[in-house]
Amino acid sequence: MFAANRPRKIIVNADDFGMSAETNRAIVEAFGEHVISSATLMANMPGFDEACEMVHRHGLLGKIGVHLNLTSGHPLSSPIQRCTRLCDDRGMFRMRHTRFRLSKDERLAVETEIAAQIQACLDRGLVPTHMDSHHHVHTEWAIGAAVISVARKYGIKAIRLTRNCGPGISFAHKLYKLAYNTRLRMYGLAKTDYFGSFADVQEILATASCDVEVMVHLPSDGAESILDPSEGPRMERWFRAYQLASYS
Repeated sequence: MFAANRPRKIIVNADDFGMSAETNRAIVEAFGEHVISSATLMANMPGFDEACEMVHRHGLLGKIGVHLNLTSGHPLSSPIQRCTRLCDDRGMFRMRHTRFRLSKDERLAVETEIAAQIQACLDRGLVPTHMDSHHHVHTEWAIGAAVISVARKYGIKAIRLTRNCGPGISFAHKLYKLAYNTRLRMYGLAKTDYFGSFADVQEILATASCDVEVMVHLPSDGAESILDPSEGPRMERWFRAYQLASYS
C-alpha cells in the first residue's frame, strides 16, 4: 500500500523526448496531466526539432534535460564516426556494448559528441537542467567520466544515478553502482537518493523518506507507460499524492 498521506518529493522523468512524433505527443500530454515533472531530449533523433518547438509552445522551459544518445541513430559530430568501437562503417552508432575503458581518441570523440548534443539544445533556446542517457550508457565508468566533464563545462548540475533499487541487482553490481553514484555525489551531480523504474521504486517510496527519480517511457512496447489504460489511472493518482519536483 502506498503512503498516500505522507508528502514526498519525487522526480518523474520521461525519457526519449524527440525520438518520434508519437513519443513527443505522449510526453506533452503527460506534462499536461501533471503526471511527469521533467523529460530528457534526444538531440540526434527524427523528432528533435518538433520536440523543441513543443517545449516553447507549451511552456516547458526549465523542465527539459539531455537524453545522451551514443547507441542509436547518427552522431551530430564527425570524430566519433571514426571510432570503430562506437560507430559502424556507415557512421551510425553501434548498439550498446559495455566498455571498461576508452582510448584517448575515443574519450575526446565521446566528449565532442556529448557537447554537440548539448549545444543542439542550446541553439534552440533550451538550457538543459539535467542529463541521463539512452540505454543508460552514461553509467559506464569510462563514458561516465566524459559525461561528468562535459556537464560541468556546460553548467549542467544533475546527472541521473545508475539504478540502485528494485529486484535483480547482484552483489557485484551493487558495489559498482555504489561506486558510480558516489562519484556523482562527489561532484555534486546526484540530486536524488534512489533511481529506478516505477516497479523498482515502489518499495522505497512506501518505506523510506528520501528523494527519488522515476524513469518512464511514453509510449514504448514492453516498457512502463503512465498512459497505459490499465496502469495509467492508478499511477497518476499515486504520483499526485506526492510533491512532484524537477531539476530546475
